[in-house]
Amino acid sequence: MDGLWRSVASKPQRDLWKRKVEQVVEEADSLRESLDRYMQRQQRRMQEAQERAELLGSAEAQAMESARNSSRMLEEASATGAAILAKYSEQREGLKVVEFIIFCI
Repeated sequence: MDGLWRSVASKPQRDLWKRKVEQVVEEADSLRESLDRYMQRQQRRMQEAQERAELLGSAEAQAMESARNSSRMLEEASATGAAILAKYSEQREGLKVVEFIIFCI
């Protein structure tokens, strides 16, 4: 295109076509820069999405491990509570025997 405007015979027409070609070149450069910026943003967004997915997977795995640990701790606490209640029951029965003996004497 740059060479075509030079072949126009009249100077005013040549100047007009020269300006038009320069405008098209500038617009093409501007569009190319915009496309490059858009592509960079898209790549950054895709990378961020991938990182979020990886972090979410990691966080999910940590949450599952935490839930398993919490479940195990609750089971242990429940077992400890049951053992304590059983000991209290044994002590109560023992105290009943002692109380009976005291009243009989």
